[in-house]
Amino acid sequence: MLYCFMEFLDYVNDRDEVIGSAPRSEVYEKRLLHRIVHVLVFNKNRELALQRSSDNKEFCPGHWGTSAGGHV
Repeated sequence: MLYCFMEFLDYVNDRDEVIGSAPRSEVYEKRLLHRIVHVLVFNKNRELALQRSSDNKEFCPGHWGTSAGGHV
C-alpha cells in the first residue's frame, strides 16, 4: 500500500505567534517564518558534533549542520 504524505508547518509572525499553516514547500518557497529546533552536542573537550547532510537533500544538500534538528 502506498501512502502520500504532505508535511504542513505552522508559520508565525515576528512575535512567534502562529498565524497559519501551509505545506512545507510553500513555507520555504515564500520564506515564511516558522519554528525549527536544533540540538547541539558537545563532548567533554567542548568539541561540537556536526553532521553533513546528504547530497540528495532538497534543502542545503551537502552542508554541515547541527547534530539533530527539525521542524516543530
